[in-house]
Amino acid sequence: MKKTLVALMAGTLLVGSLEAATPNKKDPRLELMQDMRTMLDAMEQIQRGGLYSSTDEMKAGVKKLQGTLKSLESEEVKVILPKDQVYAYKFAQKTAQMLRMYSDDMIVSIEGGKMDNALDDYTQLLKQCTSCHIRIRNW
Repeated sequence: MKKTLVALMAGTLLVGSLEAATPNKKDPRLELMQDMRTMLDAMEQIQRGGLYSSTDEMKAGVKKLQGTLKSLESEEVKVILPKDQVYAYKFAQKTAQMLRMYSDDMIVSIEGGKMDNALDDYTQLLKQCTSCHIRIRNW
């Protein structure tokens, strides 16, 4: 029993020291994929807010979506883009620009009480997402 406990403690110390010795390097691929999941959550939140007439929830979803756009606009997005598609980086940047434009317009529409326009903006946001996934991810 004591030997098992000592071996377990020694193993824990060894793993802990190895992790401490390894530089804490963030993987841009993982961060970008997390941003993509956050974008999906944001789109779901916007849709839910629209279906339940909750403008606050829609605005929160837009804010969450806009918080992730910097990753599409950065050079780091290249790590998840196909290397054989020369236009992929410019297309991702253009998509981010369009997402920002439609989401900004959605906020203006919500604040102006124009829910039909806000939901049209949501449709345009979804089209941008779909377009990127079809062209860049070859779906």
